[in-house]
Amino acid sequence: MQHPQPEQLNHIATDPNTNKEGCPSYYATDDGRYIVQGYKLTSDLARGQLVNFPEGEDAVIITPGLVELILAHHAGQTGPTA
Repeated sequence: MQHPQPEQLNHIATDPNTNKEGCPSYYATDDGRYIVQGYKLTSDLARGQLVNFPEGEDAVIITPGLVELILAHHAGQTGPTA
C-alpha cells in the first residue's frame, strides 16, 4: 500500500552523542506524522526477524540517546535539539 509522502519536515532532534553527524535524527512532518533517520539495517539475519515488513518499508538503526529525545519531546520536556 502506497502512503502519501509529506512535503515539509521539521527537524526535532539529533542524538548529540553521535558527534552531530546528522544521524540518527527525528523529524515531524507537515501532515502530523514523524520521520526517523538512521543508518539502514543491512544485516540479512536481523532483517529476516522483522515482522509484517512489506515492500516499500525499510528499517533504520537509532540510538538510545535519540529514543530519550523522542520520548522527552512527546512528554513536552524538550525543544529542537541539534
